[in-house]
This record gives sequence, structure tokens and C-alpha cells, in this order.
Amino acid sequence: MISIYILFITAVLVLFLGLNKSETKFGYFTSLILILTTILCVAGAKGWMNFDKLSTWAPQNMMFFGPSEYLFTALITFIVAIVLWIFAENKEIGTDRIGLILFATIGAIMMIGYQHMVVLFLGLETLSIPLFVLAGSDRERLSSNEAAIKYFLMGAFSTAIFLLGIAFLYGGTGTMELQAIGLKPSFMHALEGMATPVMIRIGLVLVSIGLLFKISAAPFHFWSPDVYEGSPNRIMAFMSTVVKSAAFVAFSKLMLAFSGVKSDWDYWIVAIAILTILWGNIAALKQNSVKRTLAYSSIAHAGYLLMYVLIATEASDFILFVYLLSYALSSIALLAMAHQLQLDTEENLNFDVFKGLSKKQPAMALLLAIFVFSTAGIPVTAGFAAKFYLFSSTFASYPLLVFVGLLGSAISIGYYFKFIKSAYLETGTSDNRIVENRWVYWLLAMVLVAVGVFGAVVLQFVGV
Repeated sequence: MISIYILFITAVLVLFLGLNKSETKFGYFTSLILILTTILCVAGAKGWMNFDKLSTWAPQNMMFFGPSEYLFTALITFIVAIVLWIFAENKEIGTDRIGLILFATIGAIMMIGYQHMVVLFLGLETLSIPLFVLAGSDRERLSSNEAAIKYFLMGAFSTAIFLLGIAFLYGGTGTMELQAIGLKPSFMHALEGMATPVMIRIGLVLVSIGLLFKISAAPFHFWSPDVYEGSPNRIMAFMSTVVKSAAFVAFSKLMLAFSGVKSDWDYWIVAIAILTILWGNIAALKQNSVKRTLAYSSIAHAGYLLMYVLIATEASDFILFVYLLSYALSSIALLAMAHQLQLDTEENLNFDVFKGLSKKQPAMALLLAIFVFSTAGIPVTAGFAAKFYLFSSTFASYPLLVFVGLLGSAISIGYYFKFIKSAYLETGTSDNRIVENRWVYWLLAMVLVAVGVFGAVVLQFVGV
């Protein structure tokens, strides 16, 4: 809860104090506040600090923050801090975009701590509504306006399906509290030998479809490549990491509540995961745009993360945390490097921006290669450790799905190699502006260290 209060107060202050002022300084200031919030959340997760008095402001049957929720909240605030810091240098006047990002972050935190379906819905909308505006915030670009319209229409459509699903679940269980909502079908299935009521099955499918839209899982992914490509780079980085992270935490909590009737839903989650992995990786092979390639990569990673939904338990949060953090660090870094190499425009951000990078800036080319290896899951990066931990935990129950995941990872080398090919094997005139912004240079280096050290620590943890 502490994070919600801090971010709300910060958002209001930034909005009022930044009227008609340069956004850059406020971006750095907000990043520092988010880092402070991350530290407080880690302290709450470890029990070093107690925020129980603040938690009493919201009933625990509506919203609750335990060690796991604090940990994922720290992940969210840390990711947003990196995004705002890397993309802080811009010519924008006014801080409305930073304020909207903070309000969207509050919605993501609500989705992490929800214990009631109404809070999940409020968090989902608090996250989505600012993004409708942010996706179209570059008003001079037609593609940005198109992204806002598509995201709004798909968001409204998925919200309607989600609400209809909540209505069915309430009709079948008589409650909207997360802990109680799965008890009735579980007891009926275990004690009475009865099949799960149709209303509960339909409600579970509809609510899942609403969340699958948010994580851009196939076949509900069709909006994401166009929206990601049309949105400003900073907003794409936010959507592909923060939105996906919050949605997966919320989705796994929901399906965990129905673990007692897992046989009613695991088969179609497996089918969606297979389709998402294959389609995301195969479609990415044909892309020439950096943003569209990363969009389809995001879809493929959503397929991998659906494995966690199938094996989620109250003690397995570390698997999800490892994967989300490693994916977020590497994907944000790739997009940030492309953004720094092409500051003049966000249109047609293709692989040509990396041409000749190894000749002009060998250090940046090495950073690029390591981030690509981590995103692809090449040993011994954080991405490999995350995939290894996820796949090995899933193999015993779903070996076919793990095989498809390995196949998808092999296919992904084809489009991830485009970054390496452009930087090392092609000649060009990559400009040197990326090293002019020293803050970004050192931040990328720190992210590199985080990726490498994090991967080594996790590998040691799992005994490799």
C-alpha cells in the first residue's frame, strides 16, 4: 500500500509543479522517487519495515500486500524508474505524460495486490485509461493516433468481456472475493463428485480472455504490433514490461484460486501457450522494424510465461519474478539503444540504426549483443537462467509444452540475430549520439551488470 500513496502524491505534485516546464528534470526526479519506493517495498517484503497501519485503510478482503505482493510491486516500480530515466531526455513541455505513467503504475500495483474482483477491474482500468492517452501522445504522428484508437477499441472490447466473465463467476459462486471464489467449485468437485457448474466455466473463460488481451497472447494479440509500433518508444517500453508483468501476476493469482478444478481449464491454457509461442516467433522472422520485432518477441514471451500460470503455487513466485525481471531489463535496453541511435524520429525504427555499430562504438555493440543474448535465452545470461528455471519446473507436468518452448527459442535466434548481423556484419554510418548522453551510457552499463550478475546468481541458486 505504501507504494500507492507515494506514487499518487508524486503524480499530483509533478502534474502541478511541471506545468509549462521542461519534462526532463521531472523525469529524473520521478525516477529517484520510484527507486525510493522500490527500496521501501523490498524492506516491506523482507519484514524490515512494517506498513500495517497503511494497509488497514483498505480491507484485506479487497486488497492485501504480503511479501510476494511487495516483491512484485518493487519489480514494477524499478522497471518504471529505469524507463523514465533512460527516456528522460526529450523536448517535451509539461509533465502530463509522467503523471499519467505514474497513475498507470498505480493501476498495475492494484492488480498485483487485489483480493476482490472489483479491485482487479479498477486496477485494470486505472492501468489502461492513461495508456489510451499515452499511446497517442505524439499527436504529430499519424501512427501514434492510430495506436491510440486501436488500443482504446481493443481495451474497451476486452473490458466488456472481462466484466461479463465477472458476472458469470459471481452468479456461479455467489462471491467476488478471490479466496472464496474458488471454494465452491473445488468443494463440489472434490466432495460431491459433481462437475463444475457451467456458469463458473464460462465466467472463467471470459475473465481469462479479458486478461489474455492485456498480455497479448494469441489469438488475442493482433492489436499489439500496430499499437507498439505507433506508440512513443517510452510508452512501448512501459506497455511491453509493466503491463505484461502486472497482468501475469493478476492472471496467475486468479487461476491459482481455481487450482482445485484445474482439469477444467489447463488444456486450453496449454493450447493458447503453444499457439502464442509458435506464432510470436514465426511472425517475428518476417519483421524489419525493431519495434515490431520486439512486439512479436513480447508475444512469444507471453507464451512462455503462460507455462507459469499452469504451475503456479503460493511458493513459486520466484519463477515469475526471475523471468519478468530478466525480460524487462533486456527488452528495455534494446529499445533504448535503438532510440538513442535514432533520436530525430521514431518512425521507421529499423535495424539500419545498428549498422556499423561495432566499428564506431564497439562497447555499445558489445552491450547490444549481450542484451540480445539475454532476451533470446543464451547461456549464461539472466534470460537463460529464467527460461531454464521455468522450463525445468514445467517439464514434469507438461513436457510437450516445454518442447514447443525450446523449439520457439530456437526459432527466435533467427530474428534476434538481425541485431547482431546489423551491428557486426554490415557497414553503415551509425552516429555517436548514444555516448553523448552519459547518464544513458552508464545506466545501460549498470543494466548489463544486473543482467549478467542476476543470471549467474540464479544459475547458482538452481544448481547449474
